[in-house]
Amino acid sequence: MTDRRWSLPSNRGMENLECEVVESTGREMVCRFTLVGEYWNRAPEGGREATEDFRVVLPQVIVARDALEGLRQSFIDWLDDGGSFSRALQPADGGGQVLEVGLGDDPRFVRSTNKAVFTFSYFSGLVMTASFSFMVDQSCVRMAIGGLTDCLRNKVTKFRPSP
Repeated sequence: MTDRRWSLPSNRGMENLECEVVESTGREMVCRFTLVGEYWNRAPEGGREATEDFRVVLPQVIVARDALEGLRQSFIDWLDDGGSFSRALQPADGGGQVLEVGLGDDPRFVRSTNKAVFTFSYFSGLVMTASFSFMVDQSCVRMAIGGLTDCLRNKVTKFRPSP
């Protein structure tokens, strides 16, 4: 990762959320979120090779810097106590967007010690609603904390988006 990106992989390594800061001011960031998942090749003769199953890109999501700092702290607290949390990441005027992330139990997933379900939910007015969830463990969360720490230190205001 770079000082303008952070990611959260799943514990099985087949799903990943990446956030790239495209622009930044003192209080807000425009972020490009990419969610990628792999699965076993579904073709009849596909074999047991893992292949890309989905890729969702949200190229211009407004995120509050203090909300990302709060998310980083929530991840740290989860490592200490394992308590569930849910956090909105957009500023008060999010341009019609709502972005929420959470970490905790989900009855749709098999419960496992020291693992939790990460959920990423995005709403854009009346146009689109999407939610993605995957299992994470302590090593995944530590990776996200490290990336968030570096990303939040960055004060550069304009970046060239990655291809």
